[in-house]
Amino acid sequence: MWHTGSDGEDGPDEEFLRRMGPPDNEVPVALPWSTVLARTGDVAVALLGIQVYSTGLAVSLAVRVRDRLSPSSALSELVFGREGSGLLLGVGFADGRRVASGGVPRNDPGLVWQPGSGSGGNRSVDQTWWLSPLPPAGPLTFVVRCAELGIEETATEVDGAAVRAAAAGVVELWPWAPPSPWEEEPPRPPDLPPGSWFAGP
Repeated sequence: MWHTGSDGEDGPDEEFLRRMGPPDNEVPVALPWSTVLARTGDVAVALLGIQVYSTGLAVSLAVRVRDRLSPSSALSELVFGREGSGLLLGVGFADGRRVASGGVPRNDPGLVWQPGSGSGGNRSVDQTWWLSPLPPAGPLTFVVRCAELGIEETATEVDGAAVRAAAAGVVELWPWAPPSPWEEEPPRPPDLPPGSWFAGP
């Protein structure tokens, strides 16, 4: 069943649920911003675009390497990785609020910054990230760092005002409603011959 960590007597907080991911009742506005966030002679991290919703942004990230890493180290592990290592990706708002991946402490508990879908191989990984709420006007800063890939801490600014302006073009398909609670059905027992040990006592 749905659990949000913010359940009260009246159930989950709907505003909290709305901000946990891209709203499924909206058609976003796509900002075709493609820019290299950081690179070396053998590695590049790039922003491939932003989709603007009424409650936040879906950010598309790409990581490319010239040649595969050592057999004992997969590129996907560095990108999708674990806390305390791998690719760190952060966002800073013009008003000083900031949030990052990798277990880095955030200075505002109301910020949401979480990975979405992703895929990749030995030399290429793509991943989406969800940021909520919309940034204020002013520079929206993306910061990357990955010691394992030789990427030093690098910051890139985009226009937060343009992001907010784009939100006016979001199309609402129908009123938003919270996801329906669901219960997992118990697994069906296997089809066993009479007298099987697995059929129980």
